[in-house]
Amino acid sequence: MTNMKAAADLPEERRPGSGKRSRKPAVAQLDTHIGKELRELYSAILEEPIPDRFLDLVRSFEEPTGDKAKRGKE
Repeated sequence: MTNMKAAADLPEERRPGSGKRSRKPAVAQLDTHIGKELRELYSAILEEPIPDRFLDLVRSFEEPTGDKAKRGKE
């Protein structure tokens, strides 16, 4: 059975390509709404300062330590 024949056996609302025009704007509107809600929810977090312990962790990755530092000096 080919894909075309299988699609023809489905009810019209379930056939590939049918109803795409009516669903696409709804999905786009839902995506836009979800994005807006997430931005509002997390916008305050973006404005918070980075905790010192995270900054210390990042700095520790930047500093040569252990075997890496020894290899660099040889």
